[in-house]
Amino acid sequence: MVQLIDDTLREGLQSPGISFKMEEKLKIADLLGKSGIENAIVSYPSAHWSEKKITEEIIDKKLIKNTYGLGRAIKKDIDEILSTGAHIALHLPFKYNNIDSVIEDIKYAIKKDELTSVALVNIVDNKSLIIDILKKLNEIGLKKVQLPDTTGNANPKFMRNLIKEAIESLKNNIDIEVHCHNDYGLAVTNCLAAIEEGASSVSVTVYGIGERNGIADLYVMYNALKEEGYKLDLSEEGLQNLYKYVGELILNKIGYKFFYYNFPIVGINTKTMTAGTHASFTSVFTQELFSVNVYAGKSLIKKILEKYGVNLSEEKLTKLVNLVKDISVNEGRALTYNEVLKLSKEV
Repeated sequence: MVQLIDDTLREGLQSPGISFKMEEKLKIADLLGKSGIENAIVSYPSAHWSEKKITEEIIDKKLIKNTYGLGRAIKKDIDEILSTGAHIALHLPFKYNNIDSVIEDIKYAIKKDELTSVALVNIVDNKSLIIDILKKLNEIGLKKVQLPDTTGNANPKFMRNLIKEAIESLKNNIDIEVHCHNDYGLAVTNCLAAIEEGASSVSVTVYGIGERNGIADLYVMYNALKEEGYKLDLSEEGLQNLYKYVGELILNKIGYKFFYYNFPIVGINTKTMTAGTHASFTSVFTQELFSVNVYAGKSLIKKILEKYGVNLSEEKLTKLVNLVKDISVNEGRALTYNEVLKLSKEV
């Protein structure tokens, strides 16, 4: 059995130029549930108060069966997720330092939530290290791991080899989910290759929106798997309603050019970073353009200010970041560099 794990509400917010108001996120969650989606990562609770609140509302209204919040594999983020009532989804650091300390925090998460999922990062860079970490996660009783092609550099041959080796090492004790970015247009193909080798879940979004030019598309993956004989209990009418709504949001917020910007390889979105957790790792993510919304962190805002020779104290930088996040959520849009610079003078 193969499952589609929707990430539109979280990964979609990392799509360049996109931000959602809380009522828009709630509507998307409602349409996801009506489409038959049972598993979804809906937020990053440690990023902003609005992320916590929307998670609580989605759970309170029972819109999606299994609602996950994403965070770093540290106790602080784990507790933030737990406070919302969501299941725990964690990602490891982008550099695998102090892995034993991280493992201890993951143990804490598993004790709190047996459905805890953990995402590794940078799977293309060091396959042997990835396998070693998977073995450690297996030893502590983790039930589900996500293997994301975070930088979008994988190809089908690599994915097949990685999944095959991972399953052999884990002796089928852990379910494997894949999360493939589309920088080179191979996200869907890479996901299908992973499934052929035994991956059990695929991370998807509506229109494939996400960091840079996004990940595997929900409807495309659903149709491809259906053609391969997999049974996915989704409503096609529900999916069409979902796509119509999200499509209208994209057109209203950015316009038709978004789909041109989002094209693999040549699209400007492949050169644009949104997540604050990514912007601080320049050795991993080389993008020089930034999209500013509720997921922008201190590192990202600081890089924009430095471009224009602006330096703020840590206290003022924190105030600026919080102000940027509030505006983005309240107005449902990304901010321009000029707006960030103007706000920097106000703080």
